[in-house]
Amino acid sequence: MLEERVNRIKAAKIKLPLIKRYLGERLKLKGFLTQIYFKVTQKGAKLPIPMDRIAYIGLFLLKRALK
Repeated sequence: MLEERVNRIKAAKIKLPLIKRYLGERLKLKGFLTQIYFKVTQKGAKLPIPMDRIAYIGLFLLKRALK
C-alpha cells in the first residue's frame, strides 16, 4: 500500500519522523503502534524475519512497556 503510493509519486524514499520511545501510557498506545507499523513497513527488506522486527520494535520501548 505505502510502496504503491511511493511509486506513484515517483519518490525514491519517504523519510518518516522519529518515533518517540513508548513508556507504557495507555492513551499513547494507538499512536505508537501506528507509527511503528509504518516504520517497520518502510524498513521492509532490512527486517525480513519476524524476530528481527520484534527486536527492532523493542528498541523503542522503555520502563513499564519494556517489562
